[in-house]
Parts: sequence; C-alpha cells; structure tokens
Amino acid sequence: MKCQQNFVNTTLFFADNIHAVAISAIDRDRQSTLRFNNISDLLKAGNNPNTLSSLIPGAPIFIPFLSGIKHEDYPSIPAGDAVPWRIRSKAIGGISFNLLAAATAFVICSSNLSLPYFFRLFCQAFTVANLLIAFCSWTDFYTLATGIGENFYCGNFGFICQRRKDDEDLLLSERMTNIYYQMGRETEIRGEQAGGGLVIAQNQDKQLVFVGDKLVNRKRDNLTNSLERAFALVRQKSQNNGIAPLEMTTTGVWHYRFGTSGPPAIIETHWHEWMSARVERVWEFTEGQWVCRDKNINHRITHNGDFDAWTLYNQEVSNEALGLWLERALHTYNYALGDSPKIAGMIDLLVTKGMWYASARLAYHLAGADSIESSFEGQTPHRDAPNTAATILKLSNWAKVFENTFMLYRKLLSAPDSPACNQYLYRLEQDVLQVIAKDDMISQWSWQKRVNFVRTAIHAFFHNDLNLATKTFMAGAIGTFGLVVVSTLEKERLVIGAKGQPMSIGFNKQDNYMVYASEPAAVDAVLLNLPQSLRLDLNQKEGEIALVSANEISIYSLEKGEELNYLQLEDRWISMENHPYLPHVKYPTCNTQDPIASDNQEIPAIFEEIKLDWKNPDSLNCQSADYLVQLLSEKARNFDQQRQKMLRAGLSKLSRQLPTVDLLIIGIENSLWLGERFCQDLRIIFPWLNVRSVSSNQILQQLKHNFGSLQLGKDSIILAVTQSGQTFPTIQAINALDQLYRQGEIKELFLLTGELGSFLGSPVIKVKEAKLEEHYHKIFVNGSGRRTSEPATVAVAAAQQTLTELLLYLAKNIKQALPNSTPPFGMTLTSQSIAVLENMKDDFVEVSVVQIMGATPTGKKIDSSIEKELIKSGRKWAWHIIETPTAWAIHALYILITVGWAIPFGYTIPLAKTLLASLLWLLPIPQDSFVLQLINSVVTLIDIGIYIFGSWLWTLGIRYVQGRELLARIGKRSLVIGDVPWVNQLLKNYVSKLFSLSYGIRHRLS
Repeated sequence: MKCQQNFVNTTLFFADNIHAVAISAIDRDRQSTLRFNNISDLLKAGNNPNTLSSLIPGAPIFIPFLSGIKHEDYPSIPAGDAVPWRIRSKAIGGISFNLLAAATAFVICSSNLSLPYFFRLFCQAFTVANLLIAFCSWTDFYTLATGIGENFYCGNFGFICQRRKDDEDLLLSERMTNIYYQMGRETEIRGEQAGGGLVIAQNQDKQLVFVGDKLVNRKRDNLTNSLERAFALVRQKSQNNGIAPLEMTTTGVWHYRFGTSGPPAIIETHWHEWMSARVERVWEFTEGQWVCRDKNINHRITHNGDFDAWTLYNQEVSNEALGLWLERALHTYNYALGDSPKIAGMIDLLVTKGMWYASARLAYHLAGADSIESSFEGQTPHRDAPNTAATILKLSNWAKVFENTFMLYRKLLSAPDSPACNQYLYRLEQDVLQVIAKDDMISQWSWQKRVNFVRTAIHAFFHNDLNLATKTFMAGAIGTFGLVVVSTLEKERLVIGAKGQPMSIGFNKQDNYMVYASEPAAVDAVLLNLPQSLRLDLNQKEGEIALVSANEISIYSLEKGEELNYLQLEDRWISMENHPYLPHVKYPTCNTQDPIASDNQEIPAIFEEIKLDWKNPDSLNCQSADYLVQLLSEKARNFDQQRQKMLRAGLSKLSRQLPTVDLLIIGIENSLWLGERFCQDLRIIFPWLNVRSVSSNQILQQLKHNFGSLQLGKDSIILAVTQSGQTFPTIQAINALDQLYRQGEIKELFLLTGELGSFLGSPVIKVKEAKLEEHYHKIFVNGSGRRTSEPATVAVAAAQQTLTELLLYLAKNIKQALPNSTPPFGMTLTSQSIAVLENMKDDFVEVSVVQIMGATPTGKKIDSSIEKELIKSGRKWAWHIIETPTAWAIHALYILITVGWAIPFGYTIPLAKTLLASLLWLLPIPQDSFVLQLINSVVTLIDIGIYIFGSWLWTLGIRYVQGRELLARIGKRSLVIGDVPWVNQLLKNYVSKLFSLSYGIRHRLS
C-alpha cells in the first residue's frame, strides 16, 4: 500500500510538470524571460512542502477532499495566459498525460502474461495511480468546461476602526464583523455574483501584511454570509500562523462584483493587485533623521466603474495597451483580463516614496522614454514585439547611483518640506547628474532629458506616497471611478476616489471609526441615529479624492486642483442623528432565503402605507406634489393665454400643443417602463400636455450631441425615476439636468425613488432660489425602501402605485387650482370621474391586494381563494418548466437501480425482463419453448426502448399522474407574455431575473 501511495504522489508530481510544459508551449508568444519562468515552474513543487514531502516513501496519499490537506495547499501551478482556448488547452495536458500513461501500462501488462510478478505489480500500480489522479483532477475538468482558470454596474465598502480593549486578539472583532454584515447586506442590492475582502495585519516580524479572501457566490447563496464564512477561516488560519492584528487600528476592505464585463471568476474578482507582496528597502524620515528599513510592499485596489484609458506621453493609452506596457514597465505579468487590475499596476508604478529603485523606474518611463512604443522596439504595443524597456539590472544600477549620492546628503536633508532643504536637493540633483551621465544609455540622452529624469526620480522619492499616486493616476485617467486604494505602507489610512461613481464616507466620532461605501445606504445602516455620526458624499461629478483615517479626512478636488478646506466642506456634512429626512429612510427586513416571498408578504402593508401617506397633506409626497401642481397650474394658465391668442389669429391647428416639452420622464429598464405608462396616462387625462418619456442613456447622448432634439425649454419640468437612487445612467443624467436647472435652462427637476438615503445632502434636491419656501420639495418616495434587484417585486409594485397616486393627485388638484378656466391642458376627467377612480384605487388597495397576497396590511395571513388559485396555477405552470429535469432524475434513478443491482447480485433487473421473469415464476412455461424465446426477444427490445426513450416515457407518466395534457410539446419552452408593452417588459425582466436565481434548470425565454 505504501508503494501505491508513492506511485500516486509521484504521478501527481509529473502531471503538474506536464501542465508547466503545456503552459510554456502554449504561451510561447510571450517574452523569452517569461517562457523561461514557465519552464522553471517544473520545480515549483519545491515551493509546496506538501508536494515534495509526499514523494518520501511511506508518505500519505494525496486525494482531493480526503487527504486532510486544505484547498489552498493543494499542489498548483499558475495557468498563464487566461484566454479561454489557451486555458482549456493547458487544462487537458495533465488529464491526457495520466490517461495515456495508464493506457500504456495496461497494454504492456495485459499483452505479455509472462512478465515477472514484480513488474506486473508495478504496471498495475502505475495504471491505478494515473487513473486515480486523472479522475481526481476536478479543477482540470472544470477549467476544460468553462475556459476559466485561476491557478492553472459593483459595490465598494469598508472601514477603519480604532481598536478597543474588548476587541480581543482577533483580526476582525465581533463588533467589526457586525459592521461588515450591516454594510454587506445593503450592498447586495445590485446582486451577489462574487466578492472579496481583506484586512491589514502584521506578521511575527512586525511587517504589515494583507489577509484576504475571494469567492464566486454559489447559486441562491447569500454573498455576505458565504464570504464571511470563508474569510473567517482564512483569518483563523493566518492567526494560527503568527499573523496578529495591529495594535491601534483595524482596516477592512470589501468589494462585491456584479455581472458587468465578464463571467464570474475568482481571478476577476476584486480586490486586485498587479505585483504580489515583496520586501524592499524603504527610506523614512522619522524623529528628525532618515532611516532605511526593509518593508513588505503590497498595494491593492477595489474599483467600481470603467477604466478606459490613461494619458501617457501626451496621448490616451487604452487600458489594453496599458496592460501590455505595465508588464514590461513592472517586469511582472498579470493574468486578469479586466480593466481594474491595470489600475493596481498603475498604483504599483506610481507609489515610490522612500524607494530609489521604484523612483528610478517611474522616472525612466515618464521622463526617459519618449513614447509607449519605446518598450516595444518602436512598434505598436503587442505581446510579440521585442521588449526594449529598461531591464531590472539597468534600473538597479541607476537606483544605486541615486541612493549612494543620497547617503552623502541625508543628514543635510533633515526637513524634506522646508525651504532650507531646497539648496541641498539642488546639490543632490547636480551630483547625481554627473555620475549617472556616464551610463551608456543615459549618455545618449539630451541634457534636458537627463535633468528631467533625475528631477522626476528625486521628486518621486520624496513625495509619491499612496495619496499623491492616486491623485496622479485619477488626474490622467479616462473613465468612471469609485476607487479604494490600500497599501501595507499606510497602516492607518486609505485613499478613496470618486469620479463618475458614488462614494460616501461616514464617521462615528464617539466610537472612533470611519466607514465608506459606494451605496450611501450602507453607510446609513451603520450610523443611523447614532450620536456624533456624520456622512459626507464625495462629489463624483467634479471628481474628488479623500485620504481618510479612523477620525480624520482630507479631500482633494480634481476639478479645482486643490485641497478643500473646512469651510468648503461644512455644508456637505449630513448628520445621521438629526437630519430632517431620516424619519423617511426605510430599511425593510428581508428573508434572504426567499426574498421574493418576503417581498410579496410586504406588498399589502406598503400599499396601505402609500395610501395613508398620500392622504396626509403634510407628508413629503404631498408637499412635493403640491409644488408640481403649482408649476403645472402656472404652465396651464400660460398655455391657455397663448392658445387664446392663436385662436384669435386663426391658428387653431397649432393651438393644441406647444413645441417645447412640458414634462420629461427619464429612467432605465423598470423605472423607464413605469414612466412610459405614467406618460401615457397623463396624455389621456391632459391631451394638450406635451409629455415625453426617454431612456437615461438616450438623455446623456442627446445632451452631449444633439441637445435640441430633446425640445427642452425654460419652463420644462423633469421627473427622474430611480428605485435605488444609484442607477448610474440615471444619476449622471440627473446631475447634467440639475446643471441646466441651476443655469435656468429648465424649470425644475423632480425625483421618484425607493428611499431617501441616496439623496441625503444631495444638491439636486435643494431649491435654486432663496425666495422659494422650504416646504417646497422635489422628491417622491414610493415607500418600498431598499430592495434587491433580483427580481424587482415590491419595488415595481410600489413605484406603480405611487405614480397612480400622483396621477390622481395632479388631476384633482390642478382642476381645483383652476376652477373657472377652460379645462387645463384639455383635461378629460370631471370631478365625478376623479372621485370614481379614487374609490376604485382605494378598493384595489384595501380588498384586491389583500385577496391576491393572502395577507392583511398588518401581515396577518387570511384564507383567500384567489391566492390559493394563483398558487395552484403557478405550481401547475412550474411543473411544465421542471418536468424535463424531473424526468431525467427519474430515469437516472431507474438506471441506477436496474443496472446497479448487478453489483451485489451479479445480474441486472430491467423492467420488462423482470416482469416477464416474475410471470414465468408463477406460470409453469417451459424455458426452451419457441414462444418464450420470441417473447424474450421482444421483451429485450422493450427494455432497450425504455433505456433509450425513458425520459420521454417518464414525462408522459408525470403528466398522466398530474392530469396535464399528455401530448403537449416536450423539451425547450418559449414563454409568451401577452399583455400591453409596459407589462410585457416588466414581466419579461422579472422572469429573466427570477430564472437567474434557479439552479440552471431553465428554458429559453422569449
């Protein structure tokens, strides 16, 4: 047995090395140095004690899941280029080797029976070992199937907490874990595809390190719970290995990734790093002198948005070309395909403070090289181009020149930021120039290029910390960014950037901690109603970068190019304790195991709350609606006056509608479709009102390229519909339209949202002129609060009901505001018809909704025949959807029983043959009769037919038992939704997201 164990472990060792050869061969289009590194991976098992120790005679056998070895310690090798076809080709290498080796040994052993016993035993052991490894290579099978290999519109959130005595000696204490749960559950609103988290800790040498984990969420699992379970094990293992929390603070960084630019994969999940942790010499100015220490260097980022390009050598370099360039600039390959890892690479390049090698490297690429093509022998960046970037040896030699000269001046450079230091910096620059000019490469440069190179390196050494590096990156970056940058060089601070993406920062001054999130509600969930708690939203339109600690913040404006002072920020702080809108903020409790059932259960209560809210004249919705009534009534008077003039001038055909838009409704997907329905209803009630509904994306395009096509005028009113208040195209459109409002180009901007947290303190909801009284509001809330988007159940229902209330409110109050004039905008409803519609609406809320949902507004279940009939019909429909996999499961069970019977008893029991055998046992029929032989042949054919057509037969059986039509179509299904367009679109989106929560048992939707 021990011999067999060593065969298995040795076979595994060679299979891994076959992977290394395959990776090197398939990735042959990289630079020669990278190919050499791949070949050198043949010895990579030496880096894993579990692999080499398993080759010792008598060592335990390695079988995944059964060997007691944790997943992270499994023998592995980096996969190389992550292009799917390359990944699949490299994955099949190990499997093919094992199967070929097993087949060869089996043929040798079975074809020559005269072989010595020991050699036959050797062949048998070798065959079994290779087959075992081949069938245990589950990662290779997974990679072969998916084309995804890691080792072969997102949510940012986190915190910095000052530690307390009751935090114990844990990397994340219980109170910190509770903060994570609160923020994670609010960030789940957009989906739960994948996530990662990390904390900053210290090793036994007091070096700062990251402890982190990532995972791709399983179907219908809760990402917050799943990630914490996995992350908790990683933290525990790290502490067992001597990793400890910092003494003063704990920094935690998390990111949830949603379906954006690629399939879910660990390698594409945030956090991201380009260069892995490494120890380097770092100079620090401390206690009045320069001290050099060896430090663990590691920078990581999390990012929401799209990184399109970076300005380099006065040209826009796409992130794809930038990635190729970074491989050569940093001498490090990165396997991730997305845009965010390139940001991590730029941070690795730009953070240089106290490091002469990194400073010389940055100076060469910014001031020494002439273009990005300089690293590709003058060619357009591509992987096959020769690598002509400065080598590691060349950069190291330059760094030695800088450092040796710096050593002569370090006592004179005692105050790096003082004016007196400048003269010594100049002398340092001149001395470096004299020495470094002797270098064979630099000697060919012009004098000005040498000066720029040296000055850039010296400036980078003294100033390029994490904060300045982030400013430099974002100043030259093109795209949208909700960016968080964290480094082992900054144990108590991190950098947060917002440009085209939201980022909110909150402080609890009493308990000394800071939280941040891309979802403002995640900050509110932690700080709501706590004393001395404040929130500040970074200005994503102008672009801002915040350097934060547990109790301090400094903000830099990209647009203004300066640090913002206290007075500039004073009005932007939102009190989480006393803000007037806080009573309206709602955080529903949701059953994460079945969010759809939880949503349905809450619909009656939310509808009742909406009805009562619109009957209260002091409510926020009624006050906002009164303001809208005032604006539309004023428009109606002006319209009537202009119409009378046109009629007197004989222009009756032109008097029905003015050319400019009176009311423009914008939104995305569900919000847009609800807005379109509201738009149609308004046209029915007010035929002469010029009302349009447009997608937020279309608004952005037309504002940029063809503003006139929107037909907006100085009296136009906008209603933006966004359930979460964070839908990026809608928010960007709101910001652009708010600018038009501030400039007087449009009349007013209203918002309809699910909760107020996203707009607390936003300038969008502030009035433009002081003469407007404070009770005039511009925001409507549908009462549904924070809801996940998969699928949108109560959110859509609440938004539709709120728009219905608003529609009737406008009709009733505009008519009352203009009692003596002609029907405003050609209004078609009378007072009596409005009253009838209101009664129908109330009856729907009080009776119909309760019967449909089977629950009262208080949450009490009732006996409802309508609900029972709906559930019965739904289950019947569901059986149509799942009958195919059910039939497969029954047929698989049938095969397992009938064929598996042979394992203990030596014979199978197919259905027809077994029934015939039972009949023959009861009836004395001779076994050799011609009739029986004929029957046996027929029965065998019947059993063959059952095995071949079993799934279809079981489908018929299921239908017969359930009383459904037997001969209906079997196989793929098309769902046809027959309703008006807005209902069709909402239901199609709903069912699509509903199926996304299933376990892959789904059919085509059309």
